[in-house]
Amino acid sequence: MLNNRMRISKNKIIYIFYFALLAMMDINMFYLVPLTGSLSWIWGVYRKLLLVIISVILFLWCNSWSYGTRFMKKYTVGLVMSLCIISVSSYFRYDNNSFAGILLEISYFMLILLAFPVVKFLKKYNKDDFFKILNFVSFVLYVVFILQVIIYNSTGNFFLYIDYQFRNDSIRFSLKSIACIMIVYNFCQLWVNKYARNKWFNLLQVVLGLYCVFFIQQTRAFYLAIGGAICAVLLFYPTDISKRIRNVFVLIVIVATVIGSGYLSDFLETFGQSSIEYNSTIIRQGGFLYFWNEFLTNPLLGHGIIVGTSQELQTIKTGPLGCYYYADTGFVGMLPQLGIFIVNIYLWPIFHFLKGISKRMRERKASAFSIGLITYILLTSVTVICLNPAYYIIWPISMALLEFESIDN
Repeated sequence: MLNNRMRISKNKIIYIFYFALLAMMDINMFYLVPLTGSLSWIWGVYRKLLLVIISVILFLWCNSWSYGTRFMKKYTVGLVMSLCIISVSSYFRYDNNSFAGILLEISYFMLILLAFPVVKFLKKYNKDDFFKILNFVSFVLYVVFILQVIIYNSTGNFFLYIDYQFRNDSIRFSLKSIACIMIVYNFCQLWVNKYARNKWFNLLQVVLGLYCVFFIQQTRAFYLAIGGAICAVLLFYPTDISKRIRNVFVLIVIVATVIGSGYLSDFLETFGQSSIEYNSTIIRQGGFLYFWNEFLTNPLLGHGIIVGTSQELQTIKTGPLGCYYYADTGFVGMLPQLGIFIVNIYLWPIFHFLKGISKRMRERKASAFSIGLITYILLTSVTVICLNPAYYIIWPISMALLEFESIDN
């Protein structure tokens, strides 16, 4: 019995190590590690091959395929088949469009295999242990970012290896996905889970996370996604009538505060001509229109995956002005790359998740975080979609969490 317990304990430590490693690698070890030379080809903000390799090792080590739900297995097989068709067609459609480059470009999609070990971990252990890992990584990232801003403002020194810009007279850089969604998770723990331990830490995480989102990241899409997710929890989490009235009242107070403080008008002004974000807004609008037309030109395959560097291919990829980017245009930006296969790669699972959560809400079994999570995914689809390689790690994690909840209930 003792040996069996030790073996289980060892296995749990290995899981935790792999999950923490992948979460930290997704943010380049808190951006403390310079990624240069050949390493940058397989590991970086938009390069996830090294993470895929580690995920495959974890997937094989824990023999987790059998722990996946029927949907997860069907989705993974369909994803692989779709990527094969997309990559082969993209290679034969253009000259000088390297097949190896195409495979490298789409390799991040295979991070979906991470969903299987996560589900197995959730079944064998519990969700709290998994979220402790993500909370730890998020906490360290919040602190590192805040320290970087303080040091930069005091000395002008910059110690992080991350792209940064300036907005509203302050330095800004991105939290990416895990650190953003953990704000929603910690809010749910504070607001809904009365049995949650260490609520002081959940509160600290919410405060640190929101500070980083509003004053360091400064990305409008994440304001809407995180705010919308929290509002969805307040409105739709199944609870008794008195708590529902309380939630609506709190939401009204929040809305009144946002309007009364002038924050809403300031936010809306960021879309106006006098705003420093106006050029970004105009470019995004042009990108939406261009990529939508590219998709309509060939709804079956779009324009495919383009990795060639010729002027002709780059014009197709970034538009006639060379300033349109997939990463800025969310779901619409994915359409010309994936064509009709966007249906089974993204729309099918989204509808599957919505159907499952709606059913559990009617049965009063849906967790607050599942409601916030699916709302977050839907709202980020507009620009910072989780199919983008920079944010993709949240996709297999979300699939694992939502599918586990469906079978756990």
